[in-house]
Amino acid sequence: MTDNAPATTASALPETAGRSEQLSGGQTRIVVGLDGSAASSRALLFAAQEAQVRHGILHLVAAYDVSSMTYGYAGGLNIGFDAVAMEDGMRSAAEAHLKDAADTVATLAPGAPVHVQTTVAQGRPSQVLLDAADGATLLVVGARGAGALTRLMLGSTSTEVVHHARLPVTVVPADEDGS
Repeated sequence: MTDNAPATTASALPETAGRSEQLSGGQTRIVVGLDGSAASSRALLFAAQEAQVRHGILHLVAAYDVSSMTYGYAGGLNIGFDAVAMEDGMRSAAEAHLKDAADTVATLAPGAPVHVQTTVAQGRPSQVLLDAADGATLLVVGARGAGALTRLMLGSTSTEVVHHARLPVTVVPADEDGS
């Protein structure tokens, strides 16, 4: 049986460059997860370009999870551990990182500025990203190139958001050296 329909090629697909895909609320929003890694820096560059092309908002999100850092220490033992100070430090570091990321975005596109929003939240990174991406157009995360064993032992934020997101997700791959 022969199909006489023409083959679909990239040139036959609708042109999207420069076209703004808008949310029902009117504005395109690209969410990007940042954790200070080289992989998240690559994701930031990709997301900033997407926000610029789509004339949308770039929403920078950083999560910190105090419970994963304190597991085993807060079980009733008082060994001088200050969870409040640790949480304050983690939040301050995340806020500083997002400020640096926003400054980077401003230098990337001085002729066509991108509107930037930031969110720092305590919680499991994948859930924080999924919550922040509610109503967004696209969610962008970086992949560190971890092997299967590492993903099994530690989990993978990119894997979790791909499997649970209700919107398109772009996973920006790591460089050949794994960064």
